[in-house]
Amino acid sequence: MDYKESSWNGFRRLDFEFEGYPAILVLPHEPHKERRLALKTEYFAAFEDTEREMLKRGYFRAFLKNRSRWGTDDDCERKRHFIDFLADEFGTARKAVTVGMSCGGFHAVSLASRYPDYISFLYLDAPLLTFFSTADLRHAHEAKTVRWPEVQKAWGFATYAEAYAYNDQPIHRLETLAKHRLPVGLVYGTSDEVVPCFENAELLAEFYQSRGLPIRVWKRPSYGHHPHGLADPTELLDYIEEAAL
Repeated sequence: MDYKESSWNGFRRLDFEFEGYPAILVLPHEPHKERRLALKTEYFAAFEDTEREMLKRGYFRAFLKNRSRWGTDDDCERKRHFIDFLADEFGTARKAVTVGMSCGGFHAVSLASRYPDYISFLYLDAPLLTFFSTADLRHAHEAKTVRWPEVQKAWGFATYAEAYAYNDQPIHRLETLAKHRLPVGLVYGTSDEVVPCFENAELLAEFYQSRGLPIRVWKRPSYGHHPHGLADPTELLDYIEEAAL
């Protein structure tokens, strides 16, 4: 494996190619006792403060570029292979803490529901759980839409109706998370108009809370979709330490 070495916020960064896709690993100065792995599931360079604090706590920070941002099966399978590779090559934990923001939440829940034994904790921030829960995709038949061509290409849907009838999205897979009692740290804004919380984050929270599953929620009144992350992530990181499998 050929690695290009550089520095990221004072930490050692390795860039390389994995199964034909760009990959990144940022190494902590002193690894966590369990050599925990934080896997950013989309948007590597966005809202990185929480991951910077995770590195300070000894987490490895990893990213594998997706074929699309819409959580397809092939991207999930490649991430599973990636987790195995990092464990074999760098001794990281074989269970990842996912960091899933927006469409990254779609990826994180897709991955966890397909390969639950590879996940120790889901940090979800304004997660998208169904690709029809955006104003753009509600009106995908209109010419002005921009996201529908992405979804159609990613999943290979022939028509809008076919996509609308598809019932194997993350929102439909919560029972798998429940079966494995995968812990969740959930952050969202109540004024999010990009990924409405009442169709995404709040459905997940209600599902978990009604079943007594491990979840902690940071509900932010009047916040929109951005910024992701908490101003002070200490409570979230402490909860990960407490709840991660």
